[in-house]
Amino acid sequence: MADPALAVRRPLFAARVSGEVVRGLATTVLIGGWLLAVTACAAVAPRHSPATHADTAAAAAGATEPCAAVTTTTSLEQVALACQQRWLSYGVTEVPPSNELALEHVPAAPTVANMTGGAVSDATAQHWADASNRDSGWWQWAQGHDQLFVLRHLVGPSLIPAAEVEALQTGGSVEQPACNLYPLSWKLFPVGADGRAYFARKNLPIDDQYVFVVVYSGPCSETLRSSSGAPTTIVDFTEDTTVFSPGVLRGDPVLGDIWFADAGGNCQDPMGPPAAWCGR
Repeated sequence: MADPALAVRRPLFAARVSGEVVRGLATTVLIGGWLLAVTACAAVAPRHSPATHADTAAAAAGATEPCAAVTTTTSLEQVALACQQRWLSYGVTEVPPSNELALEHVPAAPTVANMTGGAVSDATAQHWADASNRDSGWWQWAQGHDQLFVLRHLVGPSLIPAAEVEALQTGGSVEQPACNLYPLSWKLFPVGADGRAYFARKNLPIDDQYVFVVVYSGPCSETLRSSSGAPTTIVDFTEDTTVFSPGVLRGDPVLGDIWFADAGGNCQDPMGPPAAWCGR
């Protein structure tokens, strides 16, 4: 299968500097069988959610109630039936505490530089950035607890690297540090015609209206652990790195508001990202 973003598949490490990087993740080939299993076993919400902030906040509050007694990550069969039903469609074998994101100390995003010319309010831009950090918090929990199917509810399929899928498929885990999850700075741009052309050249989705241009702190590395606990270190960034995260706010009935990204890139990309995104 050809890489969804690059004409020729490259090693994971090379993709860190010249391919797609979102939360430090290189865009690589998905394992076909897993992608089919996700589609068959874990229903994914429609990309564009009509829910408002108030609606999703209320839904998230209601979603935690059946699992209020869960105070540590617990096997699915050991939680209350209503809690099992809440999480069943996410393909989980374990359920997180109802206050998981608070336990992870997921930070609010730094103030967003709003480059949309008033098309998006500052408050909305900030809410989207905070939703992206929430998404990262769930990503950290899912990878740290071998909950592979949850990932498909958090990002588009082209943003889930095969090396991490393989680790989780074989009973391992992925340890994500904060430098790989929570950016130092945020800017929000309209995708525009030049942005759509850029993502089209990479065979990535082009229907997002807005893109976050964020800076991650480097150097930064993540750790893949096998089922036996043996570690493999992957260098995500050797220095502070600018990354693109086009997406849309999604109101998830269990996860709450998240920023659902489905494409990516960075300023070193030879495919030629829009100059404005990289300050050129």
